[in-house]
Amino acid sequence: MTDTLAAVEAALADTPVVAILRGLDGGEAVGVVQALYDAGIRIAEVPLNSPDPFATIALLRSHFGAHMMIGAGTVIDPADVDRLADAGGQICVAPNCDIDVIGRALDLGIVPMPGIASPSDAFRAYRAGARWLKYFPAGEVGLAAIGALRPVMPTDARFVAVGGVGATNASRFLNGGCDAIGVGSELYRPGRNAAAVGHAADTLIAAMRERQREPRVVANPGATISESPLMDPTGKHLLFVDPVRSNLHRVTLVDGTMHRVATDVPLNAIGWRGDTLVGLADYAVVTVDRASGATTPIVDVDVGSGCRFNDMTIGADGTIWAGTMHRGLLAGRGTLFRIGVDGSVTRVCEGLGACNGMEWTRDGTSLYLVDTLQRTLIRFPSTPFGALGEPQIVSDFMSIPGKPDGMTIGADGNPLVAMWGGGRVVELAPNGAHLRSHRVAAPHVSSVCTDGKGGLIVTTSRMRLTPQVADATGSGSVFEVALAGPSGRTNDAA
Repeated sequence: MTDTLAAVEAALADTPVVAILRGLDGGEAVGVVQALYDAGIRIAEVPLNSPDPFATIALLRSHFGAHMMIGAGTVIDPADVDRLADAGGQICVAPNCDIDVIGRALDLGIVPMPGIASPSDAFRAYRAGARWLKYFPAGEVGLAAIGALRPVMPTDARFVAVGGVGATNASRFLNGGCDAIGVGSELYRPGRNAAAVGHAADTLIAAMRERQREPRVVANPGATISESPLMDPTGKHLLFVDPVRSNLHRVTLVDGTMHRVATDVPLNAIGWRGDTLVGLADYAVVTVDRASGATTPIVDVDVGSGCRFNDMTIGADGTIWAGTMHRGLLAGRGTLFRIGVDGSVTRVCEGLGACNGMEWTRDGTSLYLVDTLQRTLIRFPSTPFGALGEPQIVSDFMSIPGKPDGMTIGADGNPLVAMWGGGRVVELAPNGAHLRSHRVAAPHVSSVCTDGKGGLIVTTSRMRLTPQVADATGSGSVFEVALAGPSGRTNDAA
C-alpha cells in the first residue's frame, strides 16, 4: 500500500489529473488510455457502470504495467473492491464516504479515493485511512469548501475536485487548495475515438501547464498576519511569523507540509544572523529557538512612547537595521535604528511613518525601506564607513492599488513590494519605474521573499476580512509565483 500510495502521489504531482472513463469498453480501452498517456496523464479510472469494467481494468493493467495507474470508479460495495484487486486495480474511487469500502481497499493495498461533500465526511474518511479525498460534486461551492477545509485538515490530506472541473477552470481549483482534479466527459465519452481523446487531453494539459506560470497555493496555515518570510539554510523550508497569534510557521515548499510553534513573545519580523534565527519583538531584538519558540533577549531598545518595532533586515556583517511605527498609526513617529553586533543602538533616521519592508541591495550599496503610512519606497545610499547617506524617495506607487508592505530584492536587483489591499506584488526598476505586477487571489498581500530558484514566495493575511472573503480568496495562504524577465509573461502586466 505504501508503494502504491507513493506512486499515486508522484503521478499526481507531475500531472494532477485523474481521467474518468465512464462507459469505456475493452475494444477501445488501450487506444484511449494510450492517448491519455501520450498527453501526460498517468492515472485513469473505469467506473463500474461501464461495460465489463473489471475485464477492461485487467486489460489496461496488463498492457500498461507500471506506466499507468489504473483503478475503478463508482465503487460503493466492499465486494467490488475484492474484484478490483483481482483485476490488478490500484485505485478505488467512490462517489460517497463508505468506511467499509475504504477499509477493504486499504486491506488489499489499493489507494482509496472516497467521495466527500462536508467536513464530517472529510474527517471520517481520513480517520478511516484515506488520504486522497474526492470532493464531489465540486463546482464553485466545492472550491470555497476545499479552501476552508485545507487549513483544518491534517497536512497529509489531499483533495481531488470532481464535477464541473475542466480546462477552463482547472487553474482556479489547483490554485485554490486542490491537489488534483478529476475530469470525465470533457476527456472521454462513449463514441469518442482515441484521436479526439488525445486532442481533449492536450487541451487540458496545456491549461494545466499555463497554471504553472500563475500563482499557486503552497500551503494555507490561515495566518491572521503573515510577516517576514525567509528561507531556512537548507532552502527547503519557508519560515514566517504571525505576530497576532504569536506563532512561528514553517512550510515545506515541495509538499506544503505545515508546522508551527508558539513563540513566548509576539515577533514582528525574523532574520538570519549567520546560523542564528533573530527575531524582532515590540521593544527588543531576540534570538529564537526554531523548535520550541523560546526567545532570548539580545538587546532592549527604547523605541519611544506609543511605538513598537515593526520590521527589520540584517546586513552581511550582522548589523541589524530595525524600524518602528506608532501603535496609533500617527505619522512622523517611526524611526530606523542601527543595532550593531556589539549591541550598540543608534537612531539612524527619524520622522518616518510605519517602517515596513527593508532590504539591502546585493552589492550592499543601498538600503531600501517601505514607509507604509507615507506610501513610499525610500532608498538610503551606504557610505564607505557603513553609515547611511541622505535618503531619497524611489516610488510613491502612483495608481497602483493597495498600500506597500513587505518587500524583497529579486535576482536582477529589482525591488518587489507586497501591496496590502491590492492583491499583488509590484515589481519596480531600481529607479522606481513600474515594470509589472504579479497578482494573487488574496487581497492582503503582506510580504515576499525569493525562493533561491528564480521564484517568488508571497505571504498573505486574513486580518480585517470576513471569513467568507478570506476563505474564498485563500487569504492567510502562502503562494508561489513564477517570475518573468523584462519581456516575459506575467499574470498581470498592468
